[in-house]
Amino acid sequence: MTYYNFIKKDKNYLKSVRFIKDHVSFDMCFPKDWEVMGEYVKNVDMIENESNDTSKKIISFVTEINEEKVNVVEDSISKIIKYNIEKEEKEKLFRHKVQELKEIFSKQKLNELKTLKFDVDDISSLLNDTNEKVNGRDTEGDGKVEIREGKEQEQS
Repeated sequence: MTYYNFIKKDKNYLKSVRFIKDHVSFDMCFPKDWEVMGEYVKNVDMIENESNDTSKKIISFVTEINEEKVNVVEDSISKIIKYNIEKEEKEKLFRHKVQELKEIFSKQKLNELKTLKFDVDDISSLLNDTNEKVNGRDTEGDGKVEIREGKEQEQS
């Protein structure tokens, strides 16, 4: 990744870039609740810094100045950002879907709600990795979960 592409893509979180002798430090400002997963920073030195803003955390990602190592740090930072943004979007979607279910429950009669069925196969495929095989079949799906009302339907 070129430095320009990194800046363009992750500029909302990049606080500063510092050069310290033969090292470079990418100082990133993330929301306090963001996770920094170990798998993304195995070969990266990190320092968590003090922040005046209690809702933010500042993490310095430090490496030697050489193209390969700088690329590893930039890639690690991008993965952390992508993971946390996706996590936030999933949580937002979850809250929205819970709200939809609340509306269904508030409008339907109890006897009708008791007949609601969730397609467990579709849910299982969402929970498993898309490339994983379950019971000898590929679990890759379209990401849709069908809510069925009425009698339980036979599965083919």
